[in-house]
Amino acid sequence: MKVFLDENLPLTLVHRLRDDGHEADHVITVGWRGASDARIGERLLDTNLLFLTQDEDFLFTQGLGALIVLSRIRQARPLRERIGIWRSAVRELIENPRSERRFELLDDGTLVPWEEGPQSTWTSRAPRR
Repeated sequence: MKVFLDENLPLTLVHRLRDDGHEADHVITVGWRGASDARIGERLLDTNLLFLTQDEDFLFTQGLGALIVLSRIRQARPLRERIGIWRSAVRELIENPRSERRFELLDDGTLVPWEEGPQSTWTSRAPRR
């Protein structure tokens, strides 16, 4: 699975993910600085893509094939801690595939799956224990 990072995540994370052996890109490394959500959404049709973002809109966008992870990690945390949590979440989702395609990544590293409900609504599910 390829990893694609939204512009609101640090470029350093791309390098760490590559160090971990993942194929990773960033909106900036592909030359899309300032790209619209619609343009990014075209890339998110790929079902073999994990997209990490802090933009809530992608969590609710219909028709995307990519696995979407919405980061809720506090910006007040030191960068090294945030990068560690993001790397762990990516590793978890790649090594242990799940049926869900939308997740919230909480500040403590918990991945909360979301599922599509009636009339294209999305709701979170309790974290797995």
